[in-house]
Amino acid sequence: MLVEYVSTQAFLLRKRPYGDSDLIVVLLTHELGKRTAIAKGARRSRRRFSGGALEPFNRLALRMSERPGRSLALLEECRVIDSHHQVSADLASFAWASYISELTEAMSPEQDPCPELFGLLRSTMEDLARGAGGETSRAAPVAHRFILGLLDHSGWRPHLDKCCHCGVPLGQASRPMLDPGGAGLVCSGHEAKRLGLDPSDPAFKPSRRIVSGALIDYLRRAAAEVPEDAEPELLSAATLLLDRLVDLHLPRLPRSRRFLTQLAALEHAAE
Repeated sequence: MLVEYVSTQAFLLRKRPYGDSDLIVVLLTHELGKRTAIAKGARRSRRRFSGGALEPFNRLALRMSERPGRSLALLEECRVIDSHHQVSADLASFAWASYISELTEAMSPEQDPCPELFGLLRSTMEDLARGAGGETSRAAPVAHRFILGLLDHSGWRPHLDKCCHCGVPLGQASRPMLDPGGAGLVCSGHEAKRLGLDPSDPAFKPSRRIVSGALIDYLRRAAAEVPEDAEPELLSAATLLLDRLVDLHLPRLPRSRRFLTQLAALEHAAE
C-alpha cells in the first residue's frame, strides 16, 4: 500500500478520545486545509506528542501519513511552535478562541487547501495572545475580523456596502436590515413593497432590527483590519449581527456560543 507522508503546520480545532489511548483530532493544516486524523497512543506518548502539543490554540509542526482509501490520516508526531498560552489564561480570549475554533471546523470542508485561512487563524491567535490580560480586551474585535474572513472563505461574504437585492448604496434613509438569506444587508423598503405598503410611511415597522450606520461602518472596517476603540455597545451589536449571519449557514448552533453569552452577561452585570 502506497503511503504518503506530509509535514506541515496546523492548529488543533477539536479532539476526542478513541479507544484506550488514542485521540481523534481535527486539524486546520497549512497545506491540506481541514484534516481529521487519528493520533495513536497520544494519551500515553510523551515522545511523539510531547509538551502538551495536542491542546487548543497551539500552532504545531507535525508529520502525518495518508493511505489511499482511508478517511482518517495517521498523525505520526507533532511539536509546539507557538503555544499562545496567554489565550488560555485570559477568560475573554479563551472564550473567543474556542468559538473561532468551533466555527472553523464547522465552516471548512475537509481537505480543501486554504493557506489564506490558516494565515488568518494564525494572526488571530497571535493577536488574542498579545491582547490577553490587558485593561481593555481586544478579543471581540479580533474575533469579528476573523469571522468576517471565515465567511468570505466559505463563500458567504455578506454585502455591507449596498443592498444585496437592488444594489443601491446603503444609508440610514434606506433603513437597512439583515437579509434573511444571509447575503448581507437589504433596504427595508423591499419588505414594505412586498406587503403592499409605502416604504416612506412612518407607520411601517420592519420585521427585523434596523442596522445602524455606526454598525455598518464598524463591520466594513473589521473586514479589512481589527477595529480600534469601539464602544462596548457597538461591539455587542456587531457580535449579535455576526451570530445571525453565522446561524443562517450552520445546521446547529455552536456549543461555545453559550459560554460567550454567559461571559458577556457577567461583564454587563459588572459595569
